[in-house]
Amino acid sequence: MYHEIVNPLKVIVAWGAFALFHSVTVSEPYERWARRMMGEDRFRAYHRVLFTLYSAAATAAVLLYVRSLPDIPLYRIDGWVRLLFHGVQFLGAGLLLWTPWDLKEFVGLRQWERHRKGERQAPGCNERLFTGKGYGVVRHPLYLGCSLLLAFHPVQTRNSFTSAVAIVAYFYIGTFFEEQRLVRQFGEAYREYQRRVPRFIPLPRRGHI
Repeated sequence: MYHEIVNPLKVIVAWGAFALFHSVTVSEPYERWARRMMGEDRFRAYHRVLFTLYSAAATAAVLLYVRSLPDIPLYRIDGWVRLLFHGVQFLGAGLLLWTPWDLKEFVGLRQWERHRKGERQAPGCNERLFTGKGYGVVRHPLYLGCSLLLAFHPVQTRNSFTSAVAIVAYFYIGTFFEEQRLVRQFGEAYREYQRRVPRFIPLPRRGHI
């Protein structure tokens, strides 16, 4: 009984610590501090790739910690329901593929390459407001796609299920903070986009789900 209660709490605390770390390192105050410390040119060239590296390290640390905790099988779905779950996962993967984004720019490699070649660090495609394809379905298609892959896995242990719940919750809560930043960045254009496209769940309503 002790492990049944404590281990899921440890998983939640671990992912909560990651969420706090990640939220701080993507915040505007942190970026302003990093710009002052690194200088504008170095910030544009190296900040994103450094962020990717320490985010990946933090993710790996949490995964290894969760894996080290005692665990038990929670459920295994078979038959036609399993096919249904895989179908939803397929939709999530399709949404990820239908969402245009530059992977090299996202992880910071393209910015580093431009700096190395002496090219001007212009805003990349991941820094411009795009409202087509997957972004025309929901405002956060990458989060939704990843959430569907995690939530509809047909085989779950207690710790993997708790991790999935924590990650999906962080994705959803994070959209509110991310959109505050996007409104400051894009102004009325993003407000109009908010009125037109749902936040996270593709329902035929103008709500803020």
